[in-house]
Amino acid sequence: MDDLQRAAAQQSEAVLRRFFDADGRLKNLPAKQSRQLAVFDLIAQRFVPGVRYTEPEVNRELMQIYDDYVSLRRGLVDFGLLDRADGEYWRSGGTVPLDPGPAEKPSIPATAPSARGAARREAILAAAAQLFADRGYAAVGMDDIGAAAGVTGPAIYRHFGAKASVLTAVFDRVIDAVAYDRVEVSSAPVTPEQDAARLRELIVKYAEAVCGRRRLMAVFVREVHHLPAEDRAALDERQRVLVRKWRTLLGHAHPDWDVERVRTAVHGAFGMLNVVGTFDSPLPDDELARQMSGLAINALQLHAPAQVA
Repeated sequence: MDDLQRAAAQQSEAVLRRFFDADGRLKNLPAKQSRQLAVFDLIAQRFVPGVRYTEPEVNRELMQIYDDYVSLRRGLVDFGLLDRADGEYWRSGGTVPLDPGPAEKPSIPATAPSARGAARREAILAAAAQLFADRGYAAVGMDDIGAAAGVTGPAIYRHFGAKASVLTAVFDRVIDAVAYDRVEVSSAPVTPEQDAARLRELIVKYAEAVCGRRRLMAVFVREVHHLPAEDRAALDERQRVLVRKWRTLLGHAHPDWDVERVRTAVHGAFGMLNVVGTFDSPLPDDELARQMSGLAINALQLHAPAQVA
């Protein structure tokens, strides 16, 4: 154990009393590094060693502790308490009690986020997305976001530690809506008709998600390059997983298509659907989604078989 870890271990009980409220939620992150490590070590104990977690599962767990879950996730990785690869996270360090019990080790109770905190966080994200879409990320400051959300002064920093964290959270909302991380796609084909039907269903859901979030998509398309490298890498990986699922199903639906034709077709379909973030359509969301999904299905030649009268 190095000096920083030793100092953190000695401060765990004091840190729990000072920086967590009675419901187990983090009030704020300490400035001192040893105290930060003590905070993150306590938080890491919510994750079971040997268990792999998806990013949405990690996010949901951390949201129970602190509104700026993105900063918590980054800190857990930076301190070497969580590791990640291929869109999954797992415990890679920190305290693991041999016989954990309330009398032996301070613990953070599992609680649901407060309704007030969750509502304020959503207001901040909605205001930020609107401002980023209207003015561009670079022209918007944290004070602008706070004022638009009705969160004045330093209070906004209790929810998000930096503007980049707000942008990451905005993008997380987009990718959570479209990525379908839990949808499993077998590498073994079923039948071309069934796999085509499965892909049609995913296309329709994707079109509904992006057309119902046009302002967010506008931010996504224009401002993704502002993401911190770590968050951009995580986002790219989730996008790659989704693309692989579509490519797998399209290859099954068209066994006569070569790999390059499948790859090109899938990327073209995504480009067609994501374009809703680059223009203002007068169509209502549901009608626009039907039109865009129809175009993508036609482009991928996924027409349902004609019904026999």
